Amino acid sequence: MRPVRAADASATNPPPTAVKTVVITLSGEIDDYNRDQLFRKFDDAKKLGAKVVILNIDTYGGLLTSGLEISRFIKRQDDLHTVAYIRDKAISAGSMIAMACDEIVMSDSASLGDCAPIIFGPGGLEAMPAAERAKAEGPVLLDFHESAVRNRHDLLLAAAMVDVSQVVYWVQNDKGERRFVDQKEYDALTATKKWAPVPGESVPIVGADALLTVDSNQAVRYGLASVKYDTIEDLEQARNYDVIADFTPGWGEEAVEFLSGAIVRGILIVIFLQCLYIVLHAPGHGVAEVCGLVALGLMLGVPLLTGYAQWWEILVIFLGLLLVSFEIVLPGHIFPGVIGAILVVFGLVMTFVPAGFGGPSYIPSQTNLPLMEKGLVVVAAAMGSSVFLWFWLNRFLPKMPLLNRLILTTAPANVAATATNIHTAPAPASDRWPRPGAIGKAVSELRPGGAAEFFDPDISDKRIAFVVSESGYLSAGTDLVVREVVGPSVVVRKKD
Repeated sequence: MRPVRAADASATNPPPTAVKTVVITLSGEIDDYNRDQLFRKFDDAKKLGAKVVILNIDTYGGLLTSGLEISRFIKRQDDLHTVAYIRDKAISAGSMIAMACDEIVMSDSASLGDCAPIIFGPGGLEAMPAAERAKAEGPVLLDFHESAVRNRHDLLLAAAMVDVSQVVYWVQNDKGERRFVDQKEYDALTATKKWAPVPGESVPIVGADALLTVDSNQAVRYGLASVKYDTIEDLEQARNYDVIADFTPGWGEEAVEFLSGAIVRGILIVIFLQCLYIVLHAPGHGVAEVCGLVALGLMLGVPLLTGYAQWWEILVIFLGLLLVSFEIVLPGHIFPGVIGAILVVFGLVMTFVPAGFGGPSYIPSQTNLPLMEKGLVVVAAAMGSSVFLWFWLNRFLPKMPLLNRLILTTAPANVAATATNIHTAPAPASDRWPRPGAIGKAVSELRPGGAAEFFDPDISDKRIAFVVSESGYLSAGTDLVVREVVGPSVVVRKKD
């Protein structure tokens, strides 16, 4: 296939010998995870002896910090020729990364530009407030300026992708010379009658309160893209690139991207809370414990990988869970449970707020407040759904086939038959205390776990033990009998 237009001879004349090339795909939301993956793939490309890296880009952007770090990394790869092939779109941080490459090639109808700092609110993408935007624009404008100087792009066009106040005209004189100019220079040049807007182009090509976003034809005309090819295979064939490796994201990277979505994270919270409910009402079966740990690991591990969670937020969540567990095991204190619940909610909400240029993520600001609101909506919705499911499980779980085995609603027949003789029956040999047959009293509510008081002959006095009721809830003060000791669990029933 013949290219539409080339900016220089190197874009249309393939090298005489094949060049070792590696293709690296960058798609979806840009975050710390695919940043680290991209760095690793560049190292692998060098180990394979590649001289050219084609960065296959299709993204709406993502984290500003990750985009800046990728851009700076690419500009330091002096031993590689980097080609940004924009398959469909390179928007926001995607355009920043494309501009950092040595060359931009675009497919038909692809788009490039619009690198406005944005935030993700409850309703999706939102523009940043003016003050916060000005603070975030500084490093982005500098990065675009460096890329434009390095790769010989027009500086005004590069700035117009970031600065919403930038107005750009494309003018030509009577000798056919063309230039991109701002509003002040445009007024001065057109006043001489020797300069006029380029025929067929918008006047201006970038207006006030707008950001430069170009399609593939405009990018080639403006000199931002060197050439246009329908597919990446056409590019490889035209340049005589010998592709020795294609680092397309595998199932693991796709899974991380899928699990990082707000809806999926909300579902993981629901799963974890349901498992927690089942564990508290029917401990020791193992299935709920394993599922709960997996959900908790994904719920916290994926945001940590992608840069949305920090270690202190994970510690806050675990501290909250520890306090909640203390209240469940030894109820009646209230204060630890309330503080623990607040810490868990706060920690989960903060995993939706990445670290950035807006100061500490835990301090509400115009930048991170919408992100906090989004996290609060997801967490609140997940917890509300969990409460509804808790009532549903409490009502229907004992009646459902298979699932009803997770909850002991009645004593087994052999236990019921010997209940009247349990006080006089000899206790089985056991080194555990309290032993089966021991009589005590619940000192807290059993839900079904809780604390009970039994006589310990070793100290000739009463002491507290953690027990689990076989029949579900029992109120404090209920007389109890130890039915059996299974591993660490002391199973009790109400004394008849």
